[in-house]
Amino acid sequence: MTSDAAAACDVVRRSIIELCAEDHRDDPGILQWWLENKTAANFELWIASQRNVALVVEREGQIVGFGLMDLKGVIALMYVSPDARFCGVSKALLSALEDAALAAGVREMKLESSNTALRFYRSAGYIPDGEPRHEYCGTFCHPMSRQIGRSA
Repeated sequence: MTSDAAAACDVVRRSIIELCAEDHRDDPGILQWWLENKTAANFELWIASQRNVALVVEREGQIVGFGLMDLKGVIALMYVSPDARFCGVSKALLSALEDAALAAGVREMKLESSNTALRFYRSAGYIPDGEPRHEYCGTFCHPMSRQIGRSA
């Protein structure tokens, strides 16, 4: 799946630039900070790592969603292409990540949400798991978690 790295990287970068304006406010400094490690080379490493689960959602042969989670159930990345927003891609990707976590024996998912994704994660049953904290230049990070499996 490392062959998907460049396309997955492009989806994530476009999603951040085009869909996360509430967070970065079109500030070049914030965007540079947020996108700095979103390179095809890093995606190859993240996808190839035995400590991660990386998933893509395809539509008509094109990658329209990317999710990355460690084997402890911590979601590091989950982004959807601007072209596929509000088409069920995020729900399908989150469900697949939760299924992969259950298969690995994980019973609690954790993530840090942007302001942009906060409503989505709340609607999926995620709850605050700590105080929001400031990231670079005033963007916010919202720690969240959700029990999955039998007790979900």
